[in-house]
Amino acid sequence: MSNVDGVTTSRSRVPSQGALAVTAAFLLGFSALLTAWSAYREASTSDQVIRTYAQMQETIARANDRYSQADQTSGYETSLFLQFAIEAGTGNEDAADYLLTVMDDAMYEAVLWWSDIPDEDRPATPFTDDNPYVADLFSEELLSEGDALMDEADELRLTAEEAEATSDRYNLANVFFAVVLFIAGLTTIIQRRSIQVSFLSVSILGLTSGLVLLALTPGWFSLA
Repeated sequence: MSNVDGVTTSRSRVPSQGALAVTAAFLLGFSALLTAWSAYREASTSDQVIRTYAQMQETIARANDRYSQADQTSGYETSLFLQFAIEAGTGNEDAADYLLTVMDDAMYEAVLWWSDIPDEDRPATPFTDDNPYVADLFSEELLSEGDALMDEADELRLTAEEAEATSDRYNLANVFFAVVLFIAGLTTIIQRRSIQVSFLSVSILGLTSGLVLLALTPGWFSLA
């Protein structure tokens, strides 16, 4: 009777062991697929980080070039004005008029604005905030271009930092999936049912955590 009971008991356990084996196999296969997908998305995101940082550095270099040109142009404009002021102050009208002809339109208007101010109210140079033509000077345009490029570089930096954070999330998801692969793999070689159930429960928890983290990561389902 006990033998029969033993056989009956043994047979009753077969479906449970089979269900555990199927569950473990599913967890292993699904986790492997998610690991591969997360690794692919992490690699794509890392490439985006590298490209974005490279674009940022290039943009900063262009901005610095504009700033350098602005400094040189500002020095030229200042030198040209000082020469004009010297010639005009010494009564050398021909030289002063000639210097006016070599100025661009913005510089010409800025100097005329300065010249029309009475001596007692006249600032030392036309390069003041009160001069409405200063903003049109070539040096100021170069400065504005440099500032715009720096703003663009800052936006690229933020984009790269966001992509880097996304890449870290993919890596963290892969940690969860790796734990699932390890624990679910152990389940296949352990015979004690209670331990198998515990291991599979932990595996399901890890898989769920990784899957939720993956699903909450922006662009996780994109092929790009």
